[in-house]
Amino acid sequence: MLIQILLEKNVSLSKLCDIIQIYPQVLLNAKVDNNKKNIFETDKDIQNKINEVEQELLNDGRVVIRSSGTEPLIRVMLEGKDQAFITKKAKEIVELIEKKLK
Repeated sequence: MLIQILLEKNVSLSKLCDIIQIYPQVLLNAKVDNNKKNIFETDKDIQNKINEVEQELLNDGRVVIRSSGTEPLIRVMLEGKDQAFITKKAKEIVELIEKKLK
């Protein structure tokens, strides 16, 4: 598919890569009770906080929250233009998750 696009657009791979904007990422872990690590998906307070951060980022980033398959952790990853902002917001989400699910 990539070669097909290069041929159709008649551009080099390096030129095609110029359109990709790389944002900084923050990955933090929330330590939780292993039996509660999937509750974040249905907890209204946690979901409201995640939705709030997603709205603040709008089209300039993303939020990915998932439970670890091997450890009693919930992984919180934020990506966005402003490193300080996404770090602050990731910490807020981690603190809320730990408060509710320890």
